[in-house]
Amino acid sequence: MALLMPTAASDTPLNATTASQTPAESALPATNSRGNAADRDITQDTAKITDDPRHGIAAHKKASFHRAHRGWAIALSILLGLVVTAIIAGTAIRLPYYSLEPGSVYDTIELVEAPGDLVSIPTGEIGFVTVAQTANISPWQWLNAKLDNNVRIRHEDDVRGDQTADELRAADVRRMQVSKNAAVVVALRKLGFELIVTPIGIEVAQVFGCTAADGTLGTGDMIVGVNGVEVLSGEKLIEQLMDQSIGDEVDLLIERIDPDNPTQSMRTDSVALTLGSADAACLPDDVRAEDPRPFIGIGTLPMFDEEFPIEIDVRTGSVSGPSAGLAFTLAIMDVLSEGELTNGLSVVATGTIDRDGNVGPVGGIHQKMVTAERSGADVFLVPRCCDNFVDRDTGEPLDMPGNYEEALLYADDIIVIGVDTLDDALVALGELGGDVARFLPQETP
Repeated sequence: MALLMPTAASDTPLNATTASQTPAESALPATNSRGNAADRDITQDTAKITDDPRHGIAAHKKASFHRAHRGWAIALSILLGLVVTAIIAGTAIRLPYYSLEPGSVYDTIELVEAPGDLVSIPTGEIGFVTVAQTANISPWQWLNAKLDNNVRIRHEDDVRGDQTADELRAADVRRMQVSKNAAVVVALRKLGFELIVTPIGIEVAQVFGCTAADGTLGTGDMIVGVNGVEVLSGEKLIEQLMDQSIGDEVDLLIERIDPDNPTQSMRTDSVALTLGSADAACLPDDVRAEDPRPFIGIGTLPMFDEEFPIEIDVRTGSVSGPSAGLAFTLAIMDVLSEGELTNGLSVVATGTIDRDGNVGPVGGIHQKMVTAERSGADVFLVPRCCDNFVDRDTGEPLDMPGNYEEALLYADDIIVIGVDTLDDALVALGELGGDVARFLPQETP
């Protein structure tokens, strides 16, 4: 029986490696020369995937997708940049146009200031209506206006003629004051007050383009003298012109807005002008005279200085222009008298007023009609006249409907009433139940 003897003890610890064996190698299982079966399978599978043509197509599609995605991202970035640029440009660029759109209705009764012991607060409303006018609109505003049937676009030359924007603003402020003064005069007379009214000049209300006045005079200028003679009324102006002949040169003394300080002061200029003929063929039919006579070439408006027996004002703030004259007159009468002119109704009125109580036409009637409708008013009083509008520069007739006819085109639920005078407006309010009889001429048997 053979005896097995133990071998000599090793100096190497059991958990150590030999000098020829690396730690990595010692961690791997031993394999024979053919290799482990699992390893062979992995190697073969990898080779199959690498050699499979379908794998190449998928990779190509994936790469193509990424390229297309990058292309779309670049295109969208460019498009976004163009949109942002267009928005900035559309906002920054300004066009030589005005936009006219529906504005606001102001309750004139609340704006009347008068001595407290004379004031009576009616329950109804008498409002004046405005048009929102924006100058130098942007391309975006222009586009929006073109898409809105209630917004009108006008070239700046058609709005202000030869005036600058500041001069137009100053002229409108002045026309508003003239409108207020005329309204106070008419209302106080209806209420029985005694007034002292003094003429102070003749304002140029219109310049006819085919005359010598074109380019020499402007709307808002006020004539105060002719050939060294003081001329403060229309009658005096006609008297001076009758002493002249067609073709004569006259020297006009003019008070006009100071362009260096258009909102604050006036200046006096001397202007030489050659008289034309009032029967010139280029003049509008309603202006042209049948016989030749000296003619400056302008439409005029008398100006007055009034001394009122009481302090009275209508606070209109930044609103300007003459078109609220009728509303001012009715509101002053309603506040300074007992009873109700409107029978408690909400009434909106537009139209100029002169010192004889005549109601004149206004612009922007479409936008004002829409504004009155939106305000929920019951009644809209508008000028019945006129269908004889003329071009500011040429004096040629314009094919435009009268205020009343145009208002009817856009009326919906509101009652539209056309009037030619203050008395017409009072009669209309009386038919709606207003207390107006004391202000109207009494019929005699």
